[in-house]
Amino acid sequence: MPQDETLGERIHRVRQERGMSLAKVSGPDFSRAFLHQVEHGQSQPSTRVLRVIAGRLGTEVDYLLEGRLPGVERELALEKGRVLLAQGDARRALVALRPAVDSTEWPLGTDARLTHAEALRALERDAEAREILAREKEIISSHRDRHRLQRLRLIEKGERLGFGKGLGEEAVEPAVKAHLRLADQAQRNANSHDALEHYRAARVLLEAR
Repeated sequence: MPQDETLGERIHRVRQERGMSLAKVSGPDFSRAFLHQVEHGQSQPSTRVLRVIAGRLGTEVDYLLEGRLPGVERELALEKGRVLLAQGDARRALVALRPAVDSTEWPLGTDARLTHAEALRALERDAEAREILAREKEIISSHRDRHRLQRLRLIEKGERLGFGKGLGEEAVEPAVKAHLRLADQAQRNANSHDALEHYRAARVLLEAR
């Protein structure tokens, strides 16, 4: 995603990524010609029109205006990373987590960085993991969050948080695959909220093994 995108360029890129035509985005609310002008910087949409465009593209007005990833997209990145890590794919987990690890939002940013550190530990990049954990320990302590502090200490030891009696592999795998398939389908339909719920459900099942 280019850092110096204009509003119009960002709308055009997202529309192309979604595979949507000018007509599908404009609908009955404004003309295709007007949207074409917006994308090429020749017209400026009103706040109402911008809300319509964002809604049809499955994103948020703030993202179109400023390029900041919507909160749901950062949550989705976190859950994808946690699912990949639970599946034993630490390298892909690191890639998936990128949109979330710099977040200043509590507790999302901390959860992403703890998962990032856990993936680094799995790849035997212990020094990098220790640096992240040292910074996060201060943040977690300031929030007096015992659960996340416990998770941090387990990551330091190379262990994972237990969830009681684990579910058998035979019970987990079909359900996980079903949730991931539905998550992918939801993302193709630009429905990030449904995708997030399915990734979250898959992650909970994987962590309960």
